[in-house]
Amino acid sequence: MSMATTFCCDGLEAIINNPQCSLEYEPHIREYILTVPKYLRTNEKSATYPTFVISHCPRCGSKLPESLFDEWHDIIEKEFGFSGLIGPDKAHLIPEEYKTDEWWKKRGL
Repeated sequence: MSMATTFCCDGLEAIINNPQCSLEYEPHIREYILTVPKYLRTNEKSATYPTFVISHCPRCGSKLPESLFDEWHDIIEKEFGFSGLIGPDKAHLIPEEYKTDEWWKKRGL
């Protein structure tokens, strides 16, 4: 997968862009996330939808790039003094570059 391409195939792009699908792409950490709706779960105790990072394209089977969550978090912690998970109350303090794929593309990750 090239740096200019976000998706490995047209099928994955169609899934990501379909509002009825529960597969999402988080460009700032390069993660493809599957959210399981409540009606598909067997455990009804949780009020939140469980999410799973996927490592392969469900359409063509290509290996997806590694998540950059750890790298992103380390940079945010070291360069901007954040610690722990960053909730909505602090998200506005993160520079715009780190809310998109710009930061990792600049670093050639």
